[in-house]
Amino acid sequence: MSTPQQIRRLTYIAFTKGHNFHLKTEATNYLAELLKNDTNAADTIKKIAQGYLKQFQNEPIVSKDALKIVVMNMQQKKAQVNEPTPFTRTNEETDTQQLDNDLRIMSIDDRVDVTQHFDVVNAFDMPRLRYNPVRKTFTTCPDKAVLLGGANEKAALFRDRFDIIKQRLMHNENFCPPSTHVSDNDSYLKITPIKTLIGRDREYFLLFGMLTQLEEGKVFLEDDDAHVELDLSDCELPKSGMFTDGTFVLAEGYYGDDHVFHAQEISFPPAESRAMADTYYSGVDFLGISKLKIEEDRLRAEEVANTNVFFVILSDVHLDEPRVMAGLRRVFEGYENDTQIPLAFILCGDFCKDSSIDPDVYKDNFSALSDLIQEFRGIATHSYFVFVPGSKDPSMAGNSLPQTSIPDWFTTRMRGRVRRAIFASNPCRIRYCTQDIVIFRENLFSRLWRNSLKFPQMTEEDPTNHIVRTVIDQGHLCPIPLSVRPIFWSFDHALRLYPLPHALILADQCEQFGTTYEGTHCISPGSFPASDFSWRTYYPATRVSAKCTLPA
Repeated sequence: MSTPQQIRRLTYIAFTKGHNFHLKTEATNYLAELLKNDTNAADTIKKIAQGYLKQFQNEPIVSKDALKIVVMNMQQKKAQVNEPTPFTRTNEETDTQQLDNDLRIMSIDDRVDVTQHFDVVNAFDMPRLRYNPVRKTFTTCPDKAVLLGGANEKAALFRDRFDIIKQRLMHNENFCPPSTHVSDNDSYLKITPIKTLIGRDREYFLLFGMLTQLEEGKVFLEDDDAHVELDLSDCELPKSGMFTDGTFVLAEGYYGDDHVFHAQEISFPPAESRAMADTYYSGVDFLGISKLKIEEDRLRAEEVANTNVFFVILSDVHLDEPRVMAGLRRVFEGYENDTQIPLAFILCGDFCKDSSIDPDVYKDNFSALSDLIQEFRGIATHSYFVFVPGSKDPSMAGNSLPQTSIPDWFTTRMRGRVRRAIFASNPCRIRYCTQDIVIFRENLFSRLWRNSLKFPQMTEEDPTNHIVRTVIDQGHLCPIPLSVRPIFWSFDHALRLYPLPHALILADQCEQFGTTYEGTHCISPGSFPASDFSWRTYYPATRVSAKCTLPA
């Protein structure tokens, strides 16, 4: 218990010294009466002060009525949090009577509902950021992104990719120039600009640039100032990675008398982990999501502690196939009857096997799926359903990336009946607590393989390594020629992978996998109907995934 004098002193410290607020006498008396039986008044007053700051930050004079509103909101939040959900951790040592009487738990921060920290960001809503080499940071692009951009947008697309990977290289200690205090000038790998090769025949260099075919049958390396023809006949390739027109590489070799760069070895620029990128750009909002509702450390601790939270990931969910619908029923039944339901079902297209399906039939298929979900009250009430379209699904953007979400006309019944149904773009991103998760539906491996300039050796384990290494090291979801997979030039930033996400879902038709590379857990769920109805589950607490299959 605290005396009125002690409460006034604590109020002065929390409001006036802490936030420069001044309380009216009636407000001070109100708190003194409210907290007279509180065993930890100091902590309670701090939380009331934080609540006032969030709601009335522009009102420096604190009134009694304003404090009543703050306390009432805290009580309502406490009531909401105390309503258990399948994803709310419980504390068996908590005394219920104390919770009802002690204002210290009236802040929503005291029990975190992770379902309130699950956001989906569409590709067209992401902020358009551009790396500024002079300021060495990312700034907002002044030009508004439009679907049909001018020719300058295409040039900016490749220049932006180049600048981002180059600044990433400069963060790497192997490529960072030594300081003035270091005398050994050979202690780092020096990248030579292509324009300086002239007149330096038969010298050995390390170049960085983009592979391109400026002439039929010839491969060139191009940086931001010049280009040079490449001879790859004696070039040694790394064990993993696929090199296509438009990929960025490091090339080692010598500049010949024939003015051709004879590459002896080419490789991808080394990737930069998410942790490293956050140290440089912790203040940059790459997703355009508002600030976290609670402290990041607290949210991360809750994220790790919630080991019962997981996502179910399925791809090629052909709703026009009866056997797929039957398989989905068995999946839903299994999770409905389990002790823990998924926080989210991530369902990737194509949602029709036949691209020429009648629009009314396509709409009815989603209506049938909504009816199926409603049969299972647990997942229908508490689980999110995120729908990511494939290339055969209807889109307002045609065959170009990013792909818009499925038009509302097809999904009206689903949106009305399934309260947490989210129809996202392709690609899209999920922010769960402090984790960023990227979802991309594309048959990427086959496109990379068909368009490789020089084919790597292939073993049984290589498909996974090739696709993961290529996408992560390139820092881009679709590092293939624009002529093969068109991209809206102004929205290329939505396909970038910088900084790297914590998890990357590549919904490809290749064999499913789950592997971690440079701190990013990469997942391919495989094709649901083509893999004996198998899928993957992702556990954000441990950042691992597991294969699941329906029993025969």
